[in-house]
Order: sequence, then C-alpha cells, then structure tokens
Amino acid sequence: MADGGVLAVLAGVVALALAGLAGWFLLQRQSAAIGLTNLGTAAARKSKSVVLTGPMGAGKTALWCYLRFSDTSATQAVPRTQTSMAVNTSEARIGEANVYLVDVPGHQKYRFDRDAQLAAASAVVFVVDSVQAARDVRLTAEALYDVLASDGLQERECPVLVLCNKQDSALAASNERVRAALESEINTLRASRQQALDSLGAAAHDDADKASDFLGFEGKAFSFEDLATPIQFNESSMALGRGAGGLEMVEQWIAGALQ
Repeated sequence: MADGGVLAVLAGVVALALAGLAGWFLLQRQSAAIGLTNLGTAAARKSKSVVLTGPMGAGKTALWCYLRFSDTSATQAVPRTQTSMAVNTSEARIGEANVYLVDVPGHQKYRFDRDAQLAAASAVVFVVDSVQAARDVRLTAEALYDVLASDGLQERECPVLVLCNKQDSALAASNERVRAALESEINTLRASRQQALDSLGAAAHDDADKASDFLGFEGKAFSFEDLATPIQFNESSMALGRGAGGLEMVEQWIAGALQ
C-alpha cells in the first residue's frame, strides 16, 4: 500500500509537470505571435502587409524569395528552398508599393502566427500544391477555411489570391479543378463545423461568433462568389521562372490589390 501510494504521488507530480510544460509552451507560442503582430504593425506603418500562407510544401517560401528579389530575369527559376521552420519577414518593392512580406509555415503549430499576421494583412496569397490537391483537399480546405474565417478578413474585404503552384507537373490539377474541389470540401467542412457548434448548445458560443465563423449563406451550397472577400484563382510554376511560371502575374495581382 505504501509503495502504491508513493507511485500514485509520483504519477500525479509527473502529470502536473507535463501539464505545466504544455501550458508554458502554449503561452510561448501565443507570446511569439503577439510579438510578431507588433512587429508587423510597426512595419505596416511604412508598408502594406502581404501574408503568404497555405499547406506545407506548396511553395510559399520559394514565392517569398522571388518577391524579395523580383529583379531577376524572366527565365531565371526561383531558387530551391526547404520547408520553413520559422516565420520569414522582409520588406520589398512591388509595383509602386512598399510591401511587408510575411511567409508563415504551413504546420499547424504556427496557426497563432498566421492568425496574428492575418489581422493586419492588406492582401493574402494562399499557395496550393496542385499535384497534391486531390489527395490533400481536406487539409487544404481546412487551412483555407481558417484563413477566410479569421477575424476581420471578411469585414475588411481583404483580397485573397489562391495560387495553384507546380503546374509544370503533368499530374497537376488546373485552377478550375482545384477551385471546384475546395468549394465542395468547404461546403462539407462548414456543415460539420456547424453541427459541432450546435451540439455544444447556446452557452458555448454567442450568435456573433457563430456568424463570423460561418462562410457563405445558410441553406445554400458554399461558393467563393458568396464571400465579401474578393478571391481569385491563378496557376503558377516557380520552377519555370518569372514569365512562363506565372510569377509576374502574382506581382501584378499584389500591386492591384494594394491600390
């Protein structure tokens, strides 16, 4: 019995320690996100913020590198990059605008950073891997849903470009197919999220929170056309360089979105 009591106490201590570490880690992530928000807000006083986001491995960091050094030749390919393990930020000149570029890693642990940066965004580029679009449509739709439903994005009517990358592959889905697949998946996701909220009861959330998280119109299949936020779908292939790769179009879209 004595040994059992000691073991029980030790187990309790270990459980408390693990809970404390988990809480500390969460606070650190939130603090880092708040710090990035402050940095982003300070930079936004001098330049407008453009957030590059989307699933892992889609090409966000390569696009960030290209936009930073957009004076490369029309045929020069964007340098190969590794999956980012930190938020990348830089100022750049795009068209006539000074732009604060933010590349947020696609891993879920960076969602606080993503949401913090979206709160101050003037434009958003959501990068999709067109080759993996069909297999990863659920994860991609969840990430895009979270972006579109983030605080203030719809109210500000912040423009969003969904960039269907890696079009140089024969296995790539066209932007029309990606758009249709995402609309269908978001429609399913919207219904499941609504059911989850409803099952919690009225005490779990108020009507304002419910309305802000719901995309589109109730009783109607989801369509990007129903959102206040202007959304455009385009194709790109960073491996083919500026001209053939469609990256000049991204610059033009950003310049137009910031006018």
